[in-house]
Amino acid sequence: MQTREAHAPDSIATALGAHQPADCKAWFESSGLQVPEFDLLVKLIYSGILEPVPWTRFLDSLRERFEANYVALILRMPNAERPLQVVYAGQSQPVLAAPVFTDFVALDPFVNLPRNRMVTLEELIDEQTWRASSCYHEFYAPLDVRYHIAADIGMEGLEPDCRLRITRPSGASRFGERERALGNLLMPHLAIAVQLRASLDIAEVERHSYAGMLGRLSVGAVFLGRDGQILKMNPAASEILAQRDGLSASHGILTAAFPGENRELRRLIEQAVSAGGDGIPGVLSGMSISRTSGRANLGIAVRAAPPTEWSESSSRPAALVIIRDPQARVLASHEQLKRLYGLTAAEANLAMHLMRGSTVEAAAQSLQVSRNTVRCQIRAIFAKTGVTRQTDLLRVLLGGIAPLA
Repeated sequence: MQTREAHAPDSIATALGAHQPADCKAWFESSGLQVPEFDLLVKLIYSGILEPVPWTRFLDSLRERFEANYVALILRMPNAERPLQVVYAGQSQPVLAAPVFTDFVALDPFVNLPRNRMVTLEELIDEQTWRASSCYHEFYAPLDVRYHIAADIGMEGLEPDCRLRITRPSGASRFGERERALGNLLMPHLAIAVQLRASLDIAEVERHSYAGMLGRLSVGAVFLGRDGQILKMNPAASEILAQRDGLSASHGILTAAFPGENRELRRLIEQAVSAGGDGIPGVLSGMSISRTSGRANLGIAVRAAPPTEWSESSSRPAALVIIRDPQARVLASHEQLKRLYGLTAAEANLAMHLMRGSTVEAAAQSLQVSRNTVRCQIRAIFAKTGVTRQTDLLRVLLGGIAPLA
């Protein structure tokens, strides 16, 4: 799906203002729809944004309304790097349909369409010429596809955000004013829904990227509701809490093992929740949580979740608790170290041991090499990373890009 965040507001405004009220009234009368039927179709468009395969139910309903054998919503055109992305509803002929959708760019008879308007194939090419074409005989006739109606959805002057293609078999009648009117009524809503889906996709990519970096740094993130209940946590937090070593989740509540620290943790959480409710962004407090095992303390940071200006859902996170285990293993791979610093496989293995806190002696024993070999490899790693001391090496390895790559 193509996205242009800077143009999204313009796209939505264009979609909303593309049709005049007189047009909409005439189209509604021509569509043959009753108000409840139109309302259902619009609901399917907007609810389809959140479907695992977007707009599946809408396309099924559209196929029935248009008495079509195939309906395709092309969300992304193929290129050398990315395959075609299409949502499809139609007769059970996926083997036959696959070549058409795979080679969609070359086979699509609709080019340079006016945006957000339904167009029939007969408006672009006469039926005799179309049925005599090799494209029709080789690809569309085997699918029993004869009649087409289509729309390109998006802003004028730019590549379409997506393409809607609807077909009927040879035994059916051609598409007429009823179908054109029905499609034109739905186009503004579908254009807005496509833009909203694109915005959600961008947010999801960002969320996965940030969550992945936190996970590789072994940083736990726990989102709390207004009542202090845990709403969600990342895998690193789940791993830390599962150890029940100074901090755990008891009945959905973060709980410190020692009473004094638990009272302080509750106070910080209540303070963050209250600050978030008052619209104070970025309030941050911290503390240290003692481990019952005697291992190094956990570091805790508590902050108010950023407030939203226009929405106050009861399920919105009110506070974020960040958990850092100073003894947690920082995730970096041999390949990353080799690629970033030009290390050999043996040097990368040693660097991984050092990053986990191993001494020279412990690393030599684990790698089953002599201490002299380890010292030689350390000197080689020093030269490649530009440091002269082991403490500086750890600072470069742990504080550099390797854990994030």
